Amino acid sequence: MEPNGNTDKPITDDSTRVSNVFELHTINDKKDHNESESMHTKHHYWKAFLGITMGLLSGASLAISDVFALLCVKIGYSPSQVLLVKSLMMMAITIPLLVYRKINILKLKRKDTILNIVKSCSENAGDVLFYYSMDGIGMGDATSIAAGTLPIFAPMFACVFIQEKCKPRDCIGIAINVAGIILISRPEFIFGTAAASSDLGYMYAVAAGLLVSTGAVCAKAMSDDLSLIVVVFYNGLFGFVIMLIFVYPTSSDRIYTFILEYPITTAYLVGMVALFLAYLYSFNRSLQLQSVGKTSILTNDCLVVSFIADVVVFHQELVSLELIGAALIILSSILVFVFTWLETRHTLEEEAKLLQNPK
Repeated sequence: MEPNGNTDKPITDDSTRVSNVFELHTINDKKDHNESESMHTKHHYWKAFLGITMGLLSGASLAISDVFALLCVKIGYSPSQVLLVKSLMMMAITIPLLVYRKINILKLKRKDTILNIVKSCSENAGDVLFYYSMDGIGMGDATSIAAGTLPIFAPMFACVFIQEKCKPRDCIGIAINVAGIILISRPEFIFGTAAASSDLGYMYAVAAGLLVSTGAVCAKAMSDDLSLIVVVFYNGLFGFVIMLIFVYPTSSDRIYTFILEYPITTAYLVGMVALFLAYLYSFNRSLQLQSVGKTSILTNDCLVVSFIADVVVFHQELVSLELIGAALIILSSILVFVFTWLETRHTLEEEAKLLQNPK
């Protein structure tokens, strides 16, 4: 009996050890699964938050950049001169970055090259028209009209050309946004109060919005791994080429004469370029993270900044309808934030159900 008892004990011990090992592996697997699920959830929420933040930042930085640009135009610069300086400085900043990152623009995908060319030409042409519009009808009204066309036509172009889905709840934010823009701009065909001489300025603003919408769809269609340095470089390159054609017939004085007469314009130009670079980066980054429709609505916080600039910098008076319109635009951006957050949570819940009940 002694030998049998001695033989059973090691077998029992080995079974216990194997059972403990299996339990330990099971616990570790559950722990790893929970950690992976937690990281996945954080990634989704961070992506949504970053997309919203970049969209809002792009609108604010663009509006402040336009304040500096309009100050230059008020001094005497032509819009073509302002954009020429902007394009030159953008190229001067991005070329060293392209060399440092060892990015060869000649080796880009053909699709990305064509999209960058179309985007750059559209946006620079839109900028020229927008600056003329600001000079003619004021920064607040020009921004409201141009920004108002963006959430209407950008999602439409995205649906047609890149098959991006537009959900019904996205239309709620667009409708509120457009209502706010109408109250701010008070177009003549609705309110009958606009001056006849401003019709051309409103047309410039609408055309600018259409061109920027085209550029937004081009940016969305580009490859996900394309560096944003390339996008900024192309914007500066084609802006420089286009403005070289228009700068002489549209300008009465040379650029350096204003710098000598008004030294403050140097600060205006530097501020304009720095904030426009921030706009280009944040706008295109937002497009990488979320839909064209959401980004176009979030960017409209530029209207609030523009009307503050109208009062503080250009000493224009606001009426109650403009304040109500600005509040509606802020509401539309808040709705986009809420809808994006709910959509992210719904996506995570659906993924969790699929993991728990795989088919």
